[in-house]
Amino acid sequence: MPVLYIASDQPQSGKTALAASLASQMWRAGRRVAYFKPLSSSADADPDVEFVAASVLPDAGPPPTPLSLPGAGDPVLEDGPADEDVKRITSSLEELARSADLVIVEGPSLSMAPGQDGNLAVRLAEVVDGGVLLIVRYDKDLSGDRVLALCEPFGQRLVGVMVNLVTRYKEREARLEIAPAVRARGIDFLGAIPEDRTMLSVTVGQIAEHLGGRWVMGEERSHDLVENLLIGGNIMDSGDTYFGRKESKAVIVRGDRPDIQLAALSGPTTCLVLTGGHEPIQYVYHQAEQQEVPLLVVEQDTLSTAQALDTLLERSTFHHPRKVERFQELLGRGADVTSIGVMGI
Repeated sequence: MPVLYIASDQPQSGKTALAASLASQMWRAGRRVAYFKPLSSSADADPDVEFVAASVLPDAGPPPTPLSLPGAGDPVLEDGPADEDVKRITSSLEELARSADLVIVEGPSLSMAPGQDGNLAVRLAEVVDGGVLLIVRYDKDLSGDRVLALCEPFGQRLVGVMVNLVTRYKEREARLEIAPAVRARGIDFLGAIPEDRTMLSVTVGQIAEHLGGRWVMGEERSHDLVENLLIGGNIMDSGDTYFGRKESKAVIVRGDRPDIQLAALSGPTTCLVLTGGHEPIQYVYHQAEQQEVPLLVVEQDTLSTAQALDTLLERSTFHHPRKVERFQELLGRGADVTSIGVMGI
């Protein structure tokens, strides 16, 4: 049964992005592929499972429902998965394998939330009995020795490791220092994926929900991605110069400053967030309508709104078709998964 098991060192490392991108790539190439997430902290409505089923593999049929991720004191943490859980997981795998050339399994992280045991990721790899691809989240203290220590628990099951979210000024270090140290131990270093604005973006709808914003117009574009935030204040540069610096942007601007709002609309803008509870004047409304730019009104002042959006960007998720495409592009530039025998792509 060909199984690729994707693990990570910590949450928010890119497991779902990698699993979904590989599955999408294989599906488009004519390979039969299935996605399986055996354990979840939100088993009944896991957002990763729902997104992959709806947007990545819509013709593959519904994936199995995950089991609940155990908490502190659960026997699964002390003795490995309970026999009943092992049977359910292996049964689901066998069912998926009947109609798939490869099952991509997304496992838990080695470093998990308080009350959860990271060794579960290793024990689950033994249960699914597949090749392990480890994805490690980059930080400034990451070294070859630390990557090797993360790889060690998976032993001979490990088929490769990659580093994700590498800040751009550290890409050279990852390739010239971490990669050689890993390869010297006979482990396949698959590449380093750079940090990317698209992957960290949020949707206009998420901004509206997070701020409690009121839609003035453009709610049908709530799925558009926002990669940058700009404050529309008193600026020394011309509107074109200031607002033209960034693409795919939301502009936060006082609702009683139509001059700045129109300056923001002079170039490509994804949405306008009008602060202070002020409705836009008719001319601003007309310009936004002509350019199909959503308008949101929030009660907070501009500074409070910008600070609130900072916390939203920290909770960006992968669940957007454009992010699948973008991660595939990043994989093509920074990693080589063709060396993994089970992939066949």
